[in-house]
Amino acid sequence: MLLSKFEKLPDEIILKICLYLTPFEIINCFGQLNWRLNRTISRFRCNADIHHLTLNQYQRWYSHLLPSTTEYIRNLVLSNWNSPGQIRLFNQSTKNYNSLHQLLPNIKQLRLIDFSNDDVHILPKLAMIDKILIDIDALKPLLYSTKCLLDDYLFCSSFSFKEIRLWIGEGGIRFRHNTKLIVNPYLEQLTIVVAQIDDLILLFKRSPNLVKLYVAISTVSSNKSGHCIMNEIMPKKLTDFHIQTNDQKVLTFDALFVIMIHIPTIKLLSLDIETNDRDYVDGLCWTFLISRLPNLKRLHFKIRMWIGTGTTSIDVNPFIESFARTKLPIICYGDKRVLYIDTVPYNMHEFNTNMCVTTSPTVKYAKTTNIELYQRPAYGVQSLLLSVRHEPTFIDDCLYVLNRFPYIKALDLTAVNIIDQTNHNEQLCLPRLIALRYVRSTRCKINIPFFLLLVTNSKITPCLRALTVMYGDVIYLCKRLPGFIFERLKELWLFSNDTDGRVIIKDIYLLLNAFPYLQHFSFLIRSSRSINRNIEQIIEMILSSLPNLISFRLICRKSSFRLHSLIDNNTRNVWIKRIFGLNDNEQIHIIINKKEISIWK
Repeated sequence: MLLSKFEKLPDEIILKICLYLTPFEIINCFGQLNWRLNRTISRFRCNADIHHLTLNQYQRWYSHLLPSTTEYIRNLVLSNWNSPGQIRLFNQSTKNYNSLHQLLPNIKQLRLIDFSNDDVHILPKLAMIDKILIDIDALKPLLYSTKCLLDDYLFCSSFSFKEIRLWIGEGGIRFRHNTKLIVNPYLEQLTIVVAQIDDLILLFKRSPNLVKLYVAISTVSSNKSGHCIMNEIMPKKLTDFHIQTNDQKVLTFDALFVIMIHIPTIKLLSLDIETNDRDYVDGLCWTFLISRLPNLKRLHFKIRMWIGTGTTSIDVNPFIESFARTKLPIICYGDKRVLYIDTVPYNMHEFNTNMCVTTSPTVKYAKTTNIELYQRPAYGVQSLLLSVRHEPTFIDDCLYVLNRFPYIKALDLTAVNIIDQTNHNEQLCLPRLIALRYVRSTRCKINIPFFLLLVTNSKITPCLRALTVMYGDVIYLCKRLPGFIFERLKELWLFSNDTDGRVIIKDIYLLLNAFPYLQHFSFLIRSSRSINRNIEQIIEMILSSLPNLISFRLICRKSSFRLHSLIDNNTRNVWIKRIFGLNDNEQIHIIINKKEISIWK
């Protein structure tokens, strides 16, 4: 289309076109053409989201597009996810600046996705930024020194952050309690994973003006700090509070009670609790807690109580009767080990956030104290974790659960043991599902009809692009579907442990034939010994067989990769150029060490 004809399009049409493009594509295509287009796309210049860029696109953004947009950028997103090394590369490029604010004078928010130990040098540059959002790379555990630096710069510095997100997958962050107390009176919103309850109490001391707090507590505290709380240290403005635990002994109901009664300002309370404390499934305990919260407007909780023996199903009737007397609207169901009690409806609109629901196929047989609220459509449920616990399950039971949450973006299926091999019900529709995590199947025997229903049917999952699966499961699948191609999948995350056996060339060949259109491929191996015998051959196979590949990551948790011939930089460069057929002007970003091999192209 000629520029003169494009100029005649109304702003509304141009903005419609922009809906189908990334911010990079919009600025790259329309930026600096003329005054009118610059005005029309002005809001896209404010948000510099360079997520999912190829290395060439990133280099063009930094060298050609960034200089003309620095004064407009308010939100910046840097990511190692699907672009390994991007955060460090950006930081090295800005080494002449003492702070990001010097480069981007109007920046208000910085998001760092898959932050790792290699990225700590960006932390001193965060001055004069209101919002810092950091998600830690789940594939690479943080060093103790990295956690100390995060503590120093986010919570013990002079930086006046108003909002912080620090999401650490394994173990949370353990604060240093023996350092001088630094108070940030400006911090109002915080999302964080802490190690223990006493870290939460220290947060209250450091951030006295919190209004919104979402906290996950990882491990059991060695002392009774949760029971000796002084009113003076508790936040006086906190109105929105979410607590999450995944360890059965982290937070007893008594400890929760003591914390909550010292925060009478709470209006919205949300809890996602894994526990073995029976007080959590006693309706009278909840009634007593609610009576001590005079400003409470909305209570939402999801309780997973481990009380089963593993031999017979849990009788839910006593628990339903307990909550029926309190008139709390809940559903109650259980498998052979876990009792589930959730408030209904699943609606987080008032909390102004998305939620994750953990459930079981046995929810099909749930009992409720309020059928009308239970039958209301779910709202704001972004991800669903369906745990089968290796119990024999029918496909229809799983489909019942999925139909209850049709607008999820991520689906996590764990310990799957679906026993029927045919499916006659295809009424399911998950129009927004982007990512499927299928970890793992009983005896690595993935249920092929159910898997194909979710992965290959574009009417059911039209937006699906990412799959996470165990190595043993996917090789089992490839061997039973020879010649089958999963053409819609663009991202593959493989996990392997001792159960999955060795990684061999013959199986990798099957895998690459089944997933030929991958753009991003990550492989986390428990021990390098399962791949070291043929590691260079396997890497070369992967890199040369996937023409659309943008990023590749191979990471091990134990032992070290044997890459003697690739330690030398010159040898490595020759090897990479040969695999990809690069000329002298083309570049690929490479990270090679004892635990990681990553490539971004």
